[in-house]
Amino acid sequence: MLPSEFPEVQRYPNLKRLLEAQVDMQFIDLRTLLRLPQEQMGLKGGCNLTAAAILFNIIAGSSVCFYNPSEQALADRTGRSKRFKEVLEKFYPWQGEPIPKDQCVSVLYDRTRCSLVHSLGLDVPPRGSMGQTVVLEKGPLTEEQVHELEESSSRPVWVPSTIVHKRPLAHGAIELAISVPTLYWGVHRMLHALFADSTHAAKSDDLAKAFSHQWDKYVSDSGHGIEGVDVKRRCDICGTELVSTDGGQTFKCPQCSG
Repeated sequence: MLPSEFPEVQRYPNLKRLLEAQVDMQFIDLRTLLRLPQEQMGLKGGCNLTAAAILFNIIAGSSVCFYNPSEQALADRTGRSKRFKEVLEKFYPWQGEPIPKDQCVSVLYDRTRCSLVHSLGLDVPPRGSMGQTVVLEKGPLTEEQVHELEESSSRPVWVPSTIVHKRPLAHGAIELAISVPTLYWGVHRMLHALFADSTHAAKSDDLAKAFSHQWDKYVSDSGHGIEGVDVKRRCDICGTELVSTDGGQTFKCPQCSG
């Protein structure tokens, strides 16, 4: 199930439309990445870092566009790390993790997301013999397994916790592993929980409505490497595409105008 198909967003037409235009395609890309590598087809790359980076981008974007969203928050570049951590703390399913929630959030943001964005995934060099290293674990999943990750309200028994283990290494450092499939499941549950909160969902719908005219013109990804511009006029009330009977001079909503 893609985000625009979530039951929690069906009463919010502007939010639903935004998800259809900007977010669904990112999850469609992740569906493909989670099924890699496919060596029998010559696709040897596992795309572990790529999949994790997209998931972190979705968390970051959701913390701005869907968590206490507003036009001011969208324009304000400060406090983004606070938003990222708060949306994880409040809405991500942390039950059953091997370390406390605040440490899990720190591992995802401080140790992993920031290093992927700013230093090619390299960890901070350890001081002396101590330090932490983070690895991203993922194997090829079947289409059925990806579907189960999207649909299951509880973590499937065949995937581990998000933070897989905390293991000492020979040189004194600590290795932390993150399960990318579990993170994919958790981001789905995070968005379900976030949109189930009527306060955040209503504000998200208001923000999407305020920017609907800018978002009428968006680039759609067909999935075949061809990009096209799709310009549409939609009703501010219900989101239905407007129609014209006079050659494009005036438009009306076929739903709201009866």
